[in-house]
Amino acid sequence: MLRKKVIVDTNALLIPGEFGVDIFEELERLGYEHIIVPDAVLSELDRLRRRPNLKGKEKRAAKIGCSLVLKHVQEEHDGCRVTINKEEEEESGGRKRDVDELIVKMALKLKAAVLTSDEQLRRKLSKAGIATVYLRGKSRLEEK
Repeated sequence: MLRKKVIVDTNALLIPGEFGVDIFEELERLGYEHIIVPDAVLSELDRLRRRPNLKGKEKRAAKIGCSLVLKHVQEEHDGCRVTINKEEEEESGGRKRDVDELIVKMALKLKAAVLTSDEQLRRKLSKAGIATVYLRGKSRLEEK
């Protein structure tokens, strides 16, 4: 039996801090058993967290996102596994467009859905036939 996989984008890791939605619990509710956070996404989130001009809610959301990933990587919840994918980190170069391209390539290669709030990326994923998961009504995740 194939395990249902999902790749998490940077902006999705801001959801818990901005909206109070536990994305890991929501992904489990949707049946995802393997949650993949690309190393390039974690690096992008860390850079965002360290930006001196980032203040208030956004900075707090970035810190929360980083800590939640690290917490969930160390634990397994009801058979749901969270991993950081480092195998393709050199391809990203750290720029947003490159990280998005990396996510698309990984999703195709791993046959995984993608959790993102980025409309442009969601359109690109849809054109490639990749399922997306997104925040609906600021309170839950939904698949498309």
